[in-house]
Amino acid sequence: MNKKPFVITIPILVVLLASLFASKRPDTLETIAISYSFESQAKEISSLFTGYSFPFIHNQFMSSFCAGTAGLFIIYIFYKVIKRFVK
Repeated sequence: MNKKPFVITIPILVVLLASLFASKRPDTLETIAISYSFESQAKEISSLFTGYSFPFIHNQFMSSFCAGTAGLFIIYIFYKVIKRFVK
């Protein structure tokens, strides 16, 4: 049995399911900044993964899903590069 399709589809399905449960609430650092009133001192920066999503995709679910899948591939590439150096 060829395991290659499962190696690709299972992680993508996990990202798909996880993106359904992505929180709309701010993370802990943002919550603390808001609680102690120093969020106005924060500097806005532009990022490809702003808010754990792609800003150029207007559907929130698809934006989170695509960002999660891209993050999955980036981690996989880092894994392969590190594995090559360790060998």
